Amino acid sequence: MATTTAERTSSTRSSVVVTDDAIQVRIPRPDTAGPQSARAATLAFAARADSFQGLVLWHRYEAIYALLVARMAQADANGANTEYTRVYDPLCQVAASYAVAAGVRQRSAEHFVEAAQACFEKIPTVGRLLRDGLITPAWFTRVVEQTSLVIDPDLMAFLDAEIAHRLSTLGGLTSKRVEDAVKVIVAEHDPDAVMLTREEVTAQKNVIVNPLNEGMSEVIVTTTAEDAILIKDALDAVIAGVCPFDPRTRGQLRSDAAAARLTGAPFVCACGREDCAAELSDEAVAARCARVVLHVVARKDTLDGTSTLPALLDGYGPISADHARELAARPDAVRRELNLDELMDHQAQPGNPYRPTAALDTAARAVHGTCSWVGCDRPAWKCDLDHVTEFNHADPAAGGATCACNLNPKCKFHHGLKTHAAGWLDDQIVGADGVIWTEITTPEGLTVRKQAANGWLIPELGLIPCSHGGATRPGSGHAEGAPEPGRARTRLEAKHRYRMRQRAANRRAREAAIAAMEAADGEPPF
Repeated sequence: MATTTAERTSSTRSSVVVTDDAIQVRIPRPDTAGPQSARAATLAFAARADSFQGLVLWHRYEAIYALLVARMAQADANGANTEYTRVYDPLCQVAASYAVAAGVRQRSAEHFVEAAQACFEKIPTVGRLLRDGLITPAWFTRVVEQTSLVIDPDLMAFLDAEIAHRLSTLGGLTSKRVEDAVKVIVAEHDPDAVMLTREEVTAQKNVIVNPLNEGMSEVIVTTTAEDAILIKDALDAVIAGVCPFDPRTRGQLRSDAAAARLTGAPFVCACGREDCAAELSDEAVAARCARVVLHVVARKDTLDGTSTLPALLDGYGPISADHARELAARPDAVRRELNLDELMDHQAQPGNPYRPTAALDTAARAVHGTCSWVGCDRPAWKCDLDHVTEFNHADPAAGGATCACNLNPKCKFHHGLKTHAAGWLDDQIVGADGVIWTEITTPEGLTVRKQAANGWLIPELGLIPCSHGGATRPGSGHAEGAPEPGRARTRLEAKHRYRMRQRAANRRAREAAIAAMEAADGEPPF
């Protein structure tokens, strides 16, 4: 007997065949040609093979769930309802058996059985994504955690379908992106599930000291999400004043700065040099701390109470509508309206085509939420805004435009990687439906695509017409109909031109693949 599950990829299907004596996993080679294809296939296997562990986990869940169902049926047949049967209920007993067989603690076993029960009763559609290798076991666990407070079975069935659809189309998944995507859906349709979590956290505000060894202890401060971010940013503002020769790591600096601030002791540079250039006076520290800003982006109807759509807290992720209204009501909150209509007129600052307007700056950061590089969760307001197709300062008409279609946030590391390391190619695509996608192609030739995480918050951004008219679009190389430049190019200009040609080639290949796939069975290749 053999069973097969399959996952759609950009050109073919991944398959997993389970027989009585073996599990065979087939991972297709990426759609690449030439000498880099073998390296791309090797990279794809190394990076994605862990997702097929979900198939084995799904079958483990199926086995333990079958035992749970049988034990529950046996308990119903016996009809006993005593103090002991309530303590040692079917789930407890099945978990006890599993704990003995697996060599784990009872609590760990109960978590496993509860996850199996959720896989087949609460979120079976998401469970099938686990089985088919579209999400990893760790990501599945995030979904179980984020939906644990939803108690309405009809609503849970709806959320299960919504979450599965979102995760199967979002692309570029990480644990944080999975958690945020689920949080948005739950917060919009069942605010109580999110509010209860927030109320529990608020009720459990605490400071705990745990001894670690003879000379060290840890202090755990439990507080609200926004205050936790402000505390970390304030500590970063303090430690920014040490000189470049301070030998401590960033973590050690934060620890020493926190201890100094809480105890009232001075925080000093540890370089030991007579020419130390540290700026740690009270005035200098206060000036840096005054620049700490916490960014929250919310819809107007969320703030006025007519919508339950979540908001975005930079550095944290989606927050409930009630939480957003609490933050807006804080006495230190400053509200600024984000008017997307301004982008219809112009998206670059007048007189400086390189600099985006404040509206575009905010919208571009908010719609991505984090560094746009696949796998990076650096908060958007701690990133640079990058022109995907590079801006040509010598001839702006021949370079990438300052436009929503060509701007996204990148952390300094990935901005530098794209700019200075050979072989990397990034691109940004806006679909006809306004969904903004980013693509990263590695030097091995492997291309990974992901959606901008917060299209649900600013869906209008991708529908705004580009303001750069017939000038260069990302991937076009130069204005349509324009003659080839006759002057010699600098090395940087040549690199930019090469990258634009590669983007154009990638787009043509992608469009051809989409057309072929739609002609075959009408399904998009992602």
